[in-house]
Amino acid sequence: SKAMTSALKKAIDQITNEIAILAGDIFKDDKVSNNPKVNKNTLREKAKDVNVSWRKANGNIVIEAYFDNYITFLEKGRAPRKGKFPPLDELRDWALSRNIPTDNSTLFLIARAIWRDGHEGRPILATLEERIDRKFETEWYDQLFEATIDELNRYFN
Repeated sequence: SKAMTSALKKAIDQITNEIAILAGDIFKDDKVSNNPKVNKNTLREKAKDVNVSWRKANGNIVIEAYFDNYITFLEKGRAPRKGKFPPLDELRDWALSRNIPTDNSTLFLIARAIWRDGHEGRPILATLEERIDRKFETEWYDQLFEATIDELNRYFN
C-alpha cells in the first residue's frame, strides 16, 4: 500500500480535530448536558477530557473518541429504585473531583440516593453521532473526495 498523501492526511487530521471540538461543544451545551436534578450543566468541565485520534487498520482509517467510563451511565439514565446500587469505585473519582469525602459510608449514601431517585439520561453520544453524520454529509465527504482527487492527479502526472 502506498504512503498516504499529505492532502489526505491533512483532511483526516482536520476531521479528527473537529470531532473533538463537536464532542466538547456537546458537553458545554446546556440543552444536552444540563443535569435536571440541580438544574445546571454539570458536564461543562468534562469537555477537556475527550480524546480523539485516528489510526490506519487493515487499509482503513479508524477515528476513535475516548470518554471517561461514566458516559455510559449518563447516556442511559436510570429509573428510580431499579437495578443495583451504582458501584462505589465509580463514584469515588466523581466525589474526589468535587471535594466530597470518599469514605465508604459517604459513598454508600450517595449510591443509595442515586438508586432511590434515579436520573434522566443525557444523550451525549447520540447527539455526537448525529452531528458527525451531518458534518460528513455537508463537509467531510467533500474534503476527503478532494484529497483523493489530489492524490490521483499526482499519481497520473
